[in-house]
Amino acid sequence: MSTDAELTQALLESYYAAGKQTGYWGRRFYQALKRKGGLATVKPMLTPRNASQRKGLDAILEAGKPELCVEAVVIQPRFSALFTEAEINVARERLGEYGKQAKVKVKNRERLYPDDLPPGQDYAEGAKKQVRVNAYERNSKARAACLNHYGRACFVCGFSFEERYGAIGRDFIHVHHLKPLALSSGEYKIDPVSDLRPVCPNCHAMLHTSDPPLEIEDLRQRLQQSTDT
Repeated sequence: MSTDAELTQALLESYYAAGKQTGYWGRRFYQALKRKGGLATVKPMLTPRNASQRKGLDAILEAGKPELCVEAVVIQPRFSALFTEAEINVARERLGEYGKQAKVKVKNRERLYPDDLPPGQDYAEGAKKQVRVNAYERNSKARAACLNHYGRACFVCGFSFEERYGAIGRDFIHVHHLKPLALSSGEYKIDPVSDLRPVCPNCHAMLHTSDPPLEIEDLRQRLQQSTDT
């Protein structure tokens, strides 16, 4: 196998690992790898990335897995002959920066989503149920747009962490994805207003007690019925 073919294989393996870890499948990247091969696909990515190329990277960083990005493959010694010294330096510098960004994102996610289990892992029967919140939902811009439109109170029960706990509860709210992730591809583009809703952790967990998740209005009615009895 040629070094170029090995690069393509390594990138495909990284693609599959990233998809399992993040739930995001960059179809265009995959198609480019199959059509053009690894070298022709990643060379342009060592220049500043456009918005489309950032999607997969952002998902990887949100998951705290910078080692699954393209740059981590590029700097492997076995592929050094395929890239210029400048390209390898760019990849190495980016990877260092990605590591810092991933740590910040993971720390913020753990603060905002303390009930989530890490994505892409297997858990023994009886383990805490995972509430899946994909990278789009955790994307700061999508989250901000959703909260700017709907506010920071739970869309089901109306609970506000800031009203109840003061400053430490400010901005503490989950963002629920109305469309089940299994029904969308990795290229699905989210509309923060029509696709996302702010919900408290309790209501978020209750929405995910069924597959597909309960409708928000259904859970709201159930909550009202339990309150009335």
